[in-house]
Amino acid sequence: MLEKIVEKHDFRALIAYPNYSMMLTPSYAVGLFTSILKGQGYDVNLFDCTQYMASYEKSGVPNSVTLSRKLLAGLPFDPLTLFGVPKTDLLGDFARTLEDFKPHAVIFSTVVEDTWPQTRDLLKVLSHYPEIKSIVGGVYTTMVPADVIANEYVQCIGEGEGEATIVDFCEAVRNGVPPLRIPGTRAKGEDGQVIRNLPRPLVDMNKTPIADFSLFDRRRFSRPLGAKIWNAVGIETYRGCPYTCTFCNSPRQVDIAKEKGQGNFKRRKSMDTLRKEITTLLEENSSADYPSLLYINDDAFMARPKEEIEAFAKMYADIRVPFWFQTRFEDIDEKHLTMLKEVGVYRISFGLEHGNEKFRREKLLRNISNGRMVEKSKIVGELEIPYSINVIIGMPHETRDLVFDTIRLNKQLGGFDSVAPNIFTPYKGTHLRDVAIEEGWLDPTLQTNSFVGGSILNMPPPYLQASEMLALQRAYNFYVSLPESRWPDIERLEKAIERAERTRIPDGEIDVLWGELRDEFYMTKYGTTEADRMLTYAG
Repeated sequence: MLEKIVEKHDFRALIAYPNYSMMLTPSYAVGLFTSILKGQGYDVNLFDCTQYMASYEKSGVPNSVTLSRKLLAGLPFDPLTLFGVPKTDLLGDFARTLEDFKPHAVIFSTVVEDTWPQTRDLLKVLSHYPEIKSIVGGVYTTMVPADVIANEYVQCIGEGEGEATIVDFCEAVRNGVPPLRIPGTRAKGEDGQVIRNLPRPLVDMNKTPIADFSLFDRRRFSRPLGAKIWNAVGIETYRGCPYTCTFCNSPRQVDIAKEKGQGNFKRRKSMDTLRKEITTLLEENSSADYPSLLYINDDAFMARPKEEIEAFAKMYADIRVPFWFQTRFEDIDEKHLTMLKEVGVYRISFGLEHGNEKFRREKLLRNISNGRMVEKSKIVGELEIPYSINVIIGMPHETRDLVFDTIRLNKQLGGFDSVAPNIFTPYKGTHLRDVAIEEGWLDPTLQTNSFVGGSILNMPPPYLQASEMLALQRAYNFYVSLPESRWPDIERLEKAIERAERTRIPDGEIDVLWGELRDEFYMTKYGTTEADRMLTYAG
């Protein structure tokens, strides 16, 4: 038996949040778990890895920032002024937090495949404190639970949603009961055997508490977005996604819920719930500058019945805080987008993904024509709502010619102000990962990591090679934003980058071409130089 902690206020729970340097707004899940654990009366603390320089980052500037600069995917800003100098002693500071806070339980929250290596490192540190019990949860544990529980330092994992699981886990530890028989988990007994417990029901989204972000450093709310830096806080209006895109693991969440007999994973909050959540967040954080923007985390915000969009606009009319969301072109129409603009939509992110209709339909399961995308983009442009485009380069079976189909469609879209070209990452739980493995183009034992380097696919010609993907990614915004008369010079840059990536030999031509094209890009797109475009705070 474990030592029994009688009073709840004596029980200390530490939330560990693995994340990349300065990535995104504070995690909604961490805010939700903070609220739940505090609601139990526990003493709750947070170890946020976002403030730390990842082990592979040598420049002193977070990789997520340098990548955005390289790809011209957003306006420039000074990350060191905005976020402060990143910390470097991640594991040492984690050990010191364990020594100082002396948690009874550590909850590793929102672990994704990209942050699993970081989580493993933290778990190894934690292994030196055998009296502390831990549970690991997130998308990655849900996608490959057997892989995660097999790690020598993992004691227990949560599969699926964690709101009720973390309470049951902490209560077991508090009451001196080995946390081995908790629904929705897999746990190791003293003999090392894995105990697989029954799934628990899906969460009623209208009964979840309001997220508590008070444990985060205030600088973490700074969000460079569009033409300003905002103090942004995240909310969710639904879970799950109605689409079945093969590059995404959201469809797998839906399938898992069906396989476990949990029902429909796709659930939406009522407007009364959203009103209460949003107004409470604003009231509890009513300083002059926080939050200045709501960041809606939904996979596709407008993929819902139109009457719900109308109800949202009516509900939000009195709130008037600018908000951001992502959605798909097929979900928008002039009437409902106008409603959202009238109540404060600041900008939107659209997934274009690929510009070849046949490839997009057959390989990605996205059934919308190019003409329809162009038509929908004109609606956004005419309403003068700023928006960004996301594209993916290097999916299985993709060639350089197919990438140029995406570039040409991208050029036809009206009104976007930034493009984020992403290299395909074969995440576990996605259909395209299975395709790559079946083709023999992916070692199934490899760990994906979307920020460290290039593609881990090894496709034969004429399909794209890893060095070609990186070169196209870096040249992409030049091809899209500059006239085709400049394409020969852009191709020179692309080929120089590809050679340098393939041979690992520096090429001085890259810096010269890049500087010329970058200056022309900023003048063409913004009518000014890069230095003049440095972002400032909203308001």
